[in-house]
Amino acid sequence: MAQATRRGREMARLVARWERSGLTQAAFARRIGMPVATFTWWRHRLGRAASAARPRPRPAFTEVVHAAPPPGVEAEVVLRNGRVVRVPLHGDAGAVRRLVEALEAPAC
Repeated sequence: MAQATRRGREMARLVARWERSGLTQAAFARRIGMPVATFTWWRHRLGRAASAARPRPRPAFTEVVHAAPPPGVEAEVVLRNGRVVRVPLHGDAGAVRRLVEALEAPAC
């Protein structure tokens, strides 16, 4: 088993840190100064492949109903990552939801 070696134990600790970090594998590997391919190989070798498929939190939405806003009036949505999206209040709610989900998805 890979964890039997000192390097295996060290890598198991790093994989566990990555799982708690919320970062992508690439971002975590860059942060610790390791080639992404090396980190990915160890994660796979240690049997943590299921971690890559962990569910991402979905944004919570609150329905806002507003009667016929004047032309040009916008709503401002501030995302968790700090981005700001301005949309017309008469915009399609489904399209806005898809846009927000796409903008909040972590980069690969």
